[in-house]
Amino acid sequence: MDTADPTRPGVRAELRARPRHVASALALALLIAGLVVSSPGPRSAQAVGRLPSCDLGNVYTVPRGYDDWSVTLVDRLLRVEKDYVPPDLVHVGEAGLPGGGHIRAVAIDDTRAMARAARAAGAPIGVWSGYRSYEEQVQIFNGYARENGLDSAITYSQRPGHSEHQLGLGVDFMSAGGGNPLPGDWATTAAGRWMRDNSWKFGWVNSYPRGEGGARWNDRTCLRYEPWHYRYLGREVAAKVHRSGLTIREYLWRNHTLLDSSGRPIATPTPTPSATPSRSREASTTTMPTVTPSERGVPAAPSVEPTVASAPATVSQYDVDPLVLVAGLLGLAGALALVGRAWARRRAR
Repeated sequence: MDTADPTRPGVRAELRARPRHVASALALALLIAGLVVSSPGPRSAQAVGRLPSCDLGNVYTVPRGYDDWSVTLVDRLLRVEKDYVPPDLVHVGEAGLPGGGHIRAVAIDDTRAMARAARAAGAPIGVWSGYRSYEEQVQIFNGYARENGLDSAITYSQRPGHSEHQLGLGVDFMSAGGGNPLPGDWATTAAGRWMRDNSWKFGWVNSYPRGEGGARWNDRTCLRYEPWHYRYLGREVAAKVHRSGLTIREYLWRNHTLLDSSGRPIATPTPTPSATPSRSREASTTTMPTVTPSERGVPAAPSVEPTVASAPATVSQYDVDPLVLVAGLLGLAGALALVGRAWARRRAR
């Protein structure tokens, strides 16, 4: 055993340095552990396969839990259940907007700020249509199909279960006091221009912009141009969509829609439904009546059964890439080994 004299200057300096070495190693271990288990925000994953075609389908989108509101994608292929009713619906009046309807409470603060900014710019906005239940979308879609035919209706109206309005995050805006925004090009009005240029700063993005060369049909959204229809994504995701130059559908499919190896979404448990739009943030366990499209006359789309499978191996339970997780654990083990070695030396001497 080493019997070095602790009164010697060199030995005294070494002994004084040991606690600092141990403290540094412990701090490093804690830092690595924090990086490993921390969650960066909305779960993301690289999509498998190309953006789907515009063919009609009925595949349950993933993710679609109520807490996944910022990254849930619905379109002509992807949908939510009939009894999907957000538990935190509030009246748009709480955001200081004229008009009627409800939106999710998660959007209220940013929407209130957006409404104030629009008014200050001389372009006040209102709400023409907000949240719609599955049943309401049945009535609306059937009306369009009866009036203009199915082939026309599916170019400007989503089938029940496929609408962003059912998420409580899709809104048809209007000019305050201006009435129905659908006739003409709302983007040419003061309110429409302001929304086109500024809404993303407050978490809102236009869902159905013009197609290539200014066409009214957009192959990337699979719907006609709708300058009044916006989707709330939250400021973080909206800013990323804006910077990417992609549509909401493209961005969410590419970055957040969870798929299996065949490129099809993976079905997850049904989110807990609430009975009716409510101001309460608490979800009810009452299930809404389930009425099939065929019972209400909704034209059936080609049947695509939801796939049930395990989550992709490239996405970890803690929203951390597996390689990052392994590297972090190895680093943590190395830091702990340093601590143990320093402690053993101290006891030996």
